[in-house]
Amino acid sequence: MDSGTGILQWLASDEGWRVLSGAIIPALAIIVAGIVAALIGRASTKRLIRLHYRDALTAAIGGFVLAGRRAATWSALSDTDRSELDHLIAEAETRIRLLPIAGAGLAATWAAHELTAMKRDSAGFQFQAQQTLTDYRDRLVRWSEKPRSAKKLFGADLERWTFDPVTPSSGDDLRRDLAAAPPPAPQMWVASGDAAERSPLAPEPPTAVATATGSMPLIITTPMPASTVRSRVLPASAG
Repeated sequence: MDSGTGILQWLASDEGWRVLSGAIIPALAIIVAGIVAALIGRASTKRLIRLHYRDALTAAIGGFVLAGRRAATWSALSDTDRSELDHLIAEAETRIRLLPIAGAGLAATWAAHELTAMKRDSAGFQFQAQQTLTDYRDRLVRWSEKPRSAKKLFGADLERWTFDPVTPSSGDDLRRDLAAAPPPAPQMWVASGDAAERSPLAPEPPTAVATATGSMPLIITTPMPASTVRSRVLPASAG
């Protein structure tokens, strides 16, 4: 009690007031100003970081949407365009996975799976590929607005794909079977005594027919029916 009273009396004195107004009050003001500045700087830094992450997320989503539009026309792309599209997909997926945002991994996995489905359906199911592209774009935009809703947007599909893996379409199966099938064996004609069983493309060998007059034999170099041969040979023999 005596010490507190002594301090108050000292502060009320001229010497104590000079110390209070010249040192203590400015020091407290500097400390408070420093704390306020630190809080403002921290809030500004957080805001800049959020803006940076937002820009990076927007760029990654834009890359995924662009890749989706091109994947919907995968069957019409050249080999060079397909290679560029694969690089674009890999880059966009890596960008999203590296972002410290809730659900980034789920969104990247889901988007990569949808792009694969669009590329597969672009050959024979163009309308289905366009529908997939619309749903794909809308879900990515909704996730970018609310990153914490990733499990709600993508969780059901990812769980279903885990137990029900995607199988190639029937068109892909047919093309693969046709490519793997051996070429048909060539058909060979078996020669026999019957002229009807001979190949229609292979002419019969020349046939020598002797006449009754003893002249040069009649050589038949082209296939002809037996009735024609008799009509040509028998009249000469009869005369």
